[in-house]
Amino acid sequence: MESKIWDVICVGGGPAGLSCAIRAAELGRSVLVLEARSGSATAGSMMVDGYPGFFSITRQELLDKMARQAKYHATIRYAEKVSRLELEGNIKRVYSTVVRGEFFSEEIMYEGKTVLIATGLHPKKLNVPGERKFRSKGIYYNNPPEGEYEEKNVIIIGHNSWAVRNALHYDSVGAHVSLITARSTFDAHPALLRRLNESFVDIRFGHEVISFEGELKVKKVNLKSPAGEKVSILTDIVVILSSKIKNRELFMNAGLAITPEGKIIINSANQDTNLSGVFAAGSAIRGDSIVGIDAAEGQTAAMQISRHLTDLEKEESVSQPEKLTTTLEQRFVEGKSVILEKVDLSTEIIKWVVEAPRIAEKCQPGQFVIIRINDYGERIPLTIADFDRDAGTITLIFQKIGKSTKLMGKLKTGDHILNLLGPLGAPVKIEKWGTVAVLGGGCGVAPVLPKTKAMREIGNYVVSIISARTGSLLICQDDMKEASDELHIATDDGTLGHHGFGLDLLQKFINEGRKFDHVVAVGPIPMMRAVVNFTKKHNIPTIVSLAPLMVDGTGMCGACRVTVGGKVKFACVDGPNFDGLKVDFDELTLRSRAYRYEERISLEHMSRTN
Repeated sequence: MESKIWDVICVGGGPAGLSCAIRAAELGRSVLVLEARSGSATAGSMMVDGYPGFFSITRQELLDKMARQAKYHATIRYAEKVSRLELEGNIKRVYSTVVRGEFFSEEIMYEGKTVLIATGLHPKKLNVPGERKFRSKGIYYNNPPEGEYEEKNVIIIGHNSWAVRNALHYDSVGAHVSLITARSTFDAHPALLRRLNESFVDIRFGHEVISFEGELKVKKVNLKSPAGEKVSILTDIVVILSSKIKNRELFMNAGLAITPEGKIIINSANQDTNLSGVFAAGSAIRGDSIVGIDAAEGQTAAMQISRHLTDLEKEESVSQPEKLTTTLEQRFVEGKSVILEKVDLSTEIIKWVVEAPRIAEKCQPGQFVIIRINDYGERIPLTIADFDRDAGTITLIFQKIGKSTKLMGKLKTGDHILNLLGPLGAPVKIEKWGTVAVLGGGCGVAPVLPKTKAMREIGNYVVSIISARTGSLLICQDDMKEASDELHIATDDGTLGHHGFGLDLLQKFINEGRKFDHVVAVGPIPMMRAVVNFTKKHNIPTIVSLAPLMVDGTGMCGACRVTVGGKVKFACVDGPNFDGLKVDFDELTLRSRAYRYEERISLEHMSRTN
C-alpha cells in the first residue's frame, strides 16, 4: 500500500488518460497514471487523422510526445494492471497487480480523491479454424511488425473507426487492402468514411470469415458472402480489429453503470459517471479510439475533476472553519520549499534537508536542482546529494564561496526557498560493471553519494576515495562508508587519512595490481582533469559530473555548453554526467573563469554593505 492520497488517479495511459493527467497537474493537482503496458507505444506507424497541430504524425509518435509531457507534471507507472476498483466514499481505492519475476506478482493499493477511467480496447478473436495456428504468423490483433507493405495483400477485419483507419493507412503505403466486415455498414467517423470511399480499398460488406489457410504463414482467408457462397482471398497479412470493451467485469464489480456492451455510461457534459468523484473518457465510454476525441475528453474530465475537488475543499472549509487559516498557510508554503534541517558540516560547507516531495518522488542519482533565494538572486544549480521518497525530502550540500552561496548560508531551519526547480538533467547511467572506483573531492563528495549507493545496489564492488584540503572540510564520511565496500580518505595537508590527493590512492591501487572496470570522479575541475588524464593511460571508462556556468537549466540559454567528443553539449539537459575521456577540459576551464572579476566585485560589495 502507498500512503499518499492522490488528487487524481488515471486508470489508463492512452490519449485520454495522458491528456487528463497533463491538464489536471497544470491545475495544481497531484496525479498518478497507471498503465498496464510496459510503455506508451501502441500503434506503430499508423497515422493519426486530423490531430490539431500535426499535419502528419503516427499514433506512436504522438503518444510518446504526450507521455514525455505528462512525466514533467504527473507520475506514470507502467506495467501495472488494475485488478480491482473500490469507488464508493470520499477516498477511492485502486488495486494494481505488478509482476515481480516469473512466478510472483504483487498487489498494490493506491488511494485517490477522484478516479478517471480511461482504459483501452481488447481484441476480439473470431474463433474460426486456422486462427490460432497462424497467430503472429501473419494474423495480428493490433499493428503487425514494421515492414514494407507496398504491393502486399493486407486484409483488415472489423467494422469500427479503428479498422477503417488501418485500412486507409495500409492503402496509403501502397498495399492491396481488403476491408471485411460481417455487418452492412461501418460504425466509423463520417470523415473516415468519406476518405474510405475515395481510396483504393476493396470493401466487402456482409462477409463472414469462416477459416484461414496456409503453411508456415497464413496465405488465404475464406469468407462466406451475403449469398452464402464461399469466397477466398489471398493475403500476406491479416489484421483483426474487431474489438470489445476491455474491462467489463472490472466496471461491473466497481458499481459503474454500463451498457450491455460494457461501455461506461456518463454525463457527456462533464464526463462524470453514476459514482461521485469517478469520471470516464476515451474507449471506455465509446468502444472506439479516435485520438483527438480521446484527448479532448481527457481535458474536459480534468477540468471537471478540478472543479469537483475545489467543491470538496470548500465543503471541508465550511465544516471545519477553525482549520481555514492553516489550510491557506499550507497552500502558501507549497510554492516555496522549506528547509527542514540545516547542518554545518564545516565552517564553509552546509547541508540542507529540504521538503520537496514532488522532486524527491521523481529524482534519480546524478540529477540536480536550481534554487533562487530572493527576487534579485541568481539561479544556483546544486546536485541532489540524497533523497528520501517516503519522507518527501531532498538533501543539498553547498560550500559558501560566492555571494549567493554565502547568502544561502544565512538561511535557517524553517526558512523558505523562494524557487526550487527540479529534478533537472539526465540521471547517470549505471550498469553492473564489476569493480568501480569512486573519487569525490571537496563538495564533490555530496553529488557522488547517490551514485555510489546506486552502483553498489546494482551489484558493483565500490571502492570510494574521498578527499579535501584538510580534515575539517571532509564531508559525508559516515554516509560514504555505509554506501561503499571500501572507503579511503585523503587530505592535502595530511590531517586525515593519506597525505596527498585522492588520485594518489587510485594510482597506488593500480600499481599494486588491482583492476578497476569503471571510474566515477566528481569534484573541482583540476581534480577531475587529473583523474581523466590518468585513466586515459589505463583505458578505464570514466564518468565525470560537470557544473559549468548555468542560467535557466532547460537548455534554452546555452550558457552551460561544453564540448564532449568534439560535439557541443549542454550540461543542464545532456548532462551533468559525461564520458570524462571525451571532455574538452581546456575549454571547460576557460569558461569556468569567465566571471571571476564580477564575482570578486560582488563579494567585495557584499562585505562593505554588511
